[in-house]
Amino acid sequence: MEIRFFTKEIWQESPFHFHDQMEILLIMSEGENFYIRDKIYPISRGSIFILNSSDLHRSVPKPRSIYQYYSIRFYQEEVEGISTEEFDLLKCFRNHNRFNHMNKLNIDQIDHLLKLINKIEYYLASDCSAFGKDIFAKTLLAEVLVYINFLYDTPLLSQVPSEEQLSAYYPVIDYINEHITEKISLDCLAQNFYVSKYYLSHRFKDLTGMTITDYIIKRRLTLAKSYLRQGFSVMLAGERAGFNSNNHFIHTFTKTVGISPKQYARQYLTLDSYVSPTPPKRDIFTR
Repeated sequence: MEIRFFTKEIWQESPFHFHDQMEILLIMSEGENFYIRDKIYPISRGSIFILNSSDLHRSVPKPRSIYQYYSIRFYQEEVEGISTEEFDLLKCFRNHNRFNHMNKLNIDQIDHLLKLINKIEYYLASDCSAFGKDIFAKTLLAEVLVYINFLYDTPLLSQVPSEEQLSAYYPVIDYINEHITEKISLDCLAQNFYVSKYYLSHRFKDLTGMTITDYIIKRRLTLAKSYLRQGFSVMLAGERAGFNSNNHFIHTFTKTVGISPKQYARQYLTLDSYVSPTPPKRDIFTR
């Protein structure tokens, strides 16, 4: 689990990307547009966005402005054990194919969420010596997720505008995500979507900033990391993520991540996940 407060005076437009973790973004300033999957959302103070590990996204800056936001990131394995049969804490992070990622909070809702964030940051701080601090932090994260699910429980009536070019190609991304553990070739994609493989390849890179092969590898690595965090062996994690060769998996993982799969698994198991920088100065909404 990780909570950070960002202040960016020079906010550059970011390319499309996705994270290994689930993410909650609470925006504390005005911006321009936030692209998530094939949707376009306005960036404004009090907006909240939730992203799962397959949500491609990028942000577009507002010229000459300071961009401030809170980011809460966590692995789904950290909270799956807290969910019950009656209540899935990750409900609002699942099935984002037709989903409104943004919710606009009022002052009271912002205040409530910031108070929860403040408490979590207290227990995550490296100098915190409170007894049972990791349990308190995890319990508070669960409380945040209950509240987030409450906020997203009522469908929003407003339609979210789509980015037309991305909308035309997002079915390709959805297809890849659904068949990520299977053999996926450019020829196969071109045949399924009745388009030239050369045109598909070039348009995909133009729109997302990455090649189809790069996207497939990154998605498989994200899945493999999840298996490694759950305790699967290196070989089984690679196989289940769609890599057809253990050597290829280890080489690709090491080259991309910077450490071997075994080192990643060992690092995750021994890592104190509940470390966060000293809480920054609070926004005016906070006491």
